[in-house]
Amino acid sequence: MNIVADFLKRSVALYPGKVALADGERTFTYRELEVLVGKVAAGIRSLGIVPGERIAYHGNNRWEIVVTLLASIEAGTILVPLNVMLRPAELTPILEETAIRLVLTTAEGDGTLRELAGSPLYPQWVSSYDDPRGLFSSWIEKQESRSDAVARAPADIIALFFTSGTTGKPKGAPIDHIFIEHLAHSWVIACRYTAADVFLVTTPMFWTVAPIHGILPIVLVGGTLVLMNRFDTAQCCELVKRWNVTSFFGVPTMYTLLLDREREKLGQLRSLRACSVAGAPVAKDLVDDFEQLTGAALLNIYGATEAGAISRDLLSAPRRAGYAGPWGGTVEAKIVDAEGHRVGPGVPGEILARGFTVIRGYWRGGRVVPESLPDGWFHTGDIGVVEDGFVKILDRAKDMIITGGANVYPAEVEAVLAKHPKLTLCAVIGVPDRVKGEVAVAYVIPKESDPPTAEELDAHCRKHLSNYKVPRNYVFVPSLPMTSTGKIQKRALRAMAAEAIRSV
Repeated sequence: MNIVADFLKRSVALYPGKVALADGERTFTYRELEVLVGKVAAGIRSLGIVPGERIAYHGNNRWEIVVTLLASIEAGTILVPLNVMLRPAELTPILEETAIRLVLTTAEGDGTLRELAGSPLYPQWVSSYDDPRGLFSSWIEKQESRSDAVARAPADIIALFFTSGTTGKPKGAPIDHIFIEHLAHSWVIACRYTAADVFLVTTPMFWTVAPIHGILPIVLVGGTLVLMNRFDTAQCCELVKRWNVTSFFGVPTMYTLLLDREREKLGQLRSLRACSVAGAPVAKDLVDDFEQLTGAALLNIYGATEAGAISRDLLSAPRRAGYAGPWGGTVEAKIVDAEGHRVGPGVPGEILARGFTVIRGYWRGGRVVPESLPDGWFHTGDIGVVEDGFVKILDRAKDMIITGGANVYPAEVEAVLAKHPKLTLCAVIGVPDRVKGEVAVAYVIPKESDPPTAEELDAHCRKHLSNYKVPRNYVFVPSLPMTSTGKIQKRALRAMAAEAIRSV
């Protein structure tokens, strides 16, 4: 038995001649995809790499990486998606934890890996997809395709996704067959996916969203995958129109940029049916605006690398804009206070989760360590509240600002600022204050054509927020520090603020 490898086999049996994957001008039917996956899986085995050992892909989105994902599942190896933006020093702790034997990389990532050559951590095989004489190219050209997937138990690990490391040493989240089986079916139910769906992959393959939340559920139902190498608003609209895309997934920043830059084009994309958003609290106005322009539902999902979809909107159920749906169905979740006691509806607290789509522990020293989740619950570090059965994400616990003893959630302030017509993006952080302990400061990107003044922003906030929540200062910047997955790096902003304070 190989539960997730059977996703592809099922769709090959039902839709052998249907387009499964499109990347630029290249397309692959399900039958063609199966042959390629069989060749690469056989190639991995030919190196003497056995089930449970680690391999990696390293690069931006491309068809070869999708094939590698499916081939690793078929070969029974544990896949470690490597962030192509990481520098050698950032890759080192990941290599220390995983003992990766093979890395398939790209022209943009090969140089970074080569800087580690000579290190005892350097993988036994490092080969570029772009090398016509490399391993991958040779397997595609010469290797005999095998379609016999290695038997794996439901609790066997498929992939290790490492957290971004923006707050310390990255941690490996092991994703097993049980996790993916339940998560994939939950996506099919939530979005009503069928073989008629065309899914645009807009997020990077080293983040769980693209391979685990996007690609595998679509392969399960026999839909079509269309790849973007990297997110670009104009190309996104172009691909949606060209392929009659019905669904894609993005973080709030992506939707903000689409609405800001491509408003006219969005209004013409009538094929969209069910899109999804996650990664940060989502403003109600953003959801309403996107849905009115496109006619598509924008489903809000709340989860984590370690915990799939903790709560989510369902296409077939009532939704409330600005909320992340009810609890997700594949997890047990609760909200607790600072002492760990469960709180009732309407009371904010930290969100905890456990269940089928929650990891059983972090990967340490070559194995899953259940003790790394000491009470059996995954502590998200996120502050949320349940209101009328719907989950609202208020903020990260570590981002919460305590000013004069009162709690200020930056996401609430950001949602108000996001409504100002003269702003493109904003982020709110807390900075030290001698009297109040902390005060809010807003970093804002103004619209170039009509920038606001600080006085205008202040008046706008005071109209919609209690005085203690209004930012003390507004810092105008041309850009905000972002992670590779499109999230604003609050830690970098706090460092900028600290440096500004020291220089005064």
